[in-house]
Amino acid sequence: MPNQRDNYLKLIFPLLILPLLTAGCFWLGLYNSTFFIPLAVLIILSIAWLVVRLNLQVYLVKLMALLLPFSFELPLTSGIMIQFPGEILTGIAAVTVIIEIIIQPSALKSYLSGEVRYALPLVIIFFVSLLLSSMPVVSAKYTIISITYILVFLFLLKKLFVSNPGLFRQMIVLYSLSFSLVILYASYRFLQYDLNQVVAKGIFRPWYKDHTITGASASILCAFWLAGSYSAKRPVDRLMMAAAGFFFLYAVLLTHSRAAILSVAVFVFVWLILQIKIHPRYLAIFGTILLIMIIGLRKPLYDRLYYNKYVSHKQNMEWSEFIKSTGNVTTDDSNVERLNRWYAGIKMFTDRPVTGFGPGTYQFVYIPYQNKQLTNRLTVSNPYKIPENSGGTAHSEYILALSEMGLPGFAALIFLIGRWIWLVFVKALNHPARKKIIVVFAALSTYLFHAFVNNFLNTDKFAFLFWGMAACLISLYELNHDKQLLQKR
Repeated sequence: MPNQRDNYLKLIFPLLILPLLTAGCFWLGLYNSTFFIPLAVLIILSIAWLVVRLNLQVYLVKLMALLLPFSFELPLTSGIMIQFPGEILTGIAAVTVIIEIIIQPSALKSYLSGEVRYALPLVIIFFVSLLLSSMPVVSAKYTIISITYILVFLFLLKKLFVSNPGLFRQMIVLYSLSFSLVILYASYRFLQYDLNQVVAKGIFRPWYKDHTITGASASILCAFWLAGSYSAKRPVDRLMMAAAGFFFLYAVLLTHSRAAILSVAVFVFVWLILQIKIHPRYLAIFGTILLIMIIGLRKPLYDRLYYNKYVSHKQNMEWSEFIKSTGNVTTDDSNVERLNRWYAGIKMFTDRPVTGFGPGTYQFVYIPYQNKQLTNRLTVSNPYKIPENSGGTAHSEYILALSEMGLPGFAALIFLIGRWIWLVFVKALNHPARKKIIVVFAALSTYLFHAFVNNFLNTDKFAFLFWGMAACLISLYELNHDKQLLQKR
């Protein structure tokens, strides 16, 4: 009888219990925000206990994958907003991890074992930077959100992927289906505006507040499905994956995000390198030669950039001109403002190179560090009065880490990414899951490039894709691990 009752609850949990509680929380939040926070805490604790009690973690993360693309900003008070239902579901998942460890302390080892331990320096530095922050309240909120995403989307998902090898594929299918509906809706809105690319920035709202994060999401999905179609065994699987890949390629173009388009090109380059198994030694040699050439040709390259007058916001421009506008660093406001943000981030780092200013503080601190020669119509002079189509922070994950968490935070991020690259290019050359590893890392590479010009890891729907891909990568490496097939450390 207890087993039948548990099975019954497992069936109705994702279909009835959680949706009803979430809907009730949403309704009360709209009716009276005073009730929202205590009710949300009560719901999170209750559902988290139920998830652990009935071992429903797999059902929970599948529901998250399905609903995250529809997550939107829900205002609670004049100054507080949450991503709903994304942050509620992520909070539930995080609490399940804590409850499981409290009930069974030995579970901590399963969460921290293997490759995920290379993420621990980054987690620790978040907390250290919080203690030394110039704005402790802001950093506390940002740290909680960032650590929660890493805990759920990397630590928890990696544990689940190891015990459920097919789970990642199912989650990506669910996410892709929901994301496809967003793209179809945006396409309809785009048609209503007569395909005017100027409005592309807002057609994905309310679910994706900006075209750049939509483009980053579309590019990582495009890469995953296209690379997967090449590795699939059955013709029907190849056809369906290729169709999904080209649909998301269309989504990338629909976003009119130059970084997303270029990241797809980077994916193709990385995928080809992984297919022909070029040794990292030769890649390092090639990179060194390329760097020497760039230094030697810096004057003509500078002249080409200086005289590039293509602008990204011009209507009815050719795609070739649109891509070329990436190199316009004099009259394209979007590019100039990025240079301004990067300059400010680096100046912030020089002021506090060891500790940084604290997680989440960039948008409040960087304004005095801006370069007056780079000011433009998108430049922010008041963090509470942001010009239209501006906003954001450092527009670079790497510079953001450098300015907010100093050299230790930047080093921890690069160390983690470097470890993944080392696994793929060196340690997993003869791995039995090599083809799947290539698919996942090639998709992940889109954001490793995109992160130079944008930062989205503090957003639930994209943090899921990035850290989830990373969790899949390391779980594939650890799963079916045959030490005789791998190179020695």
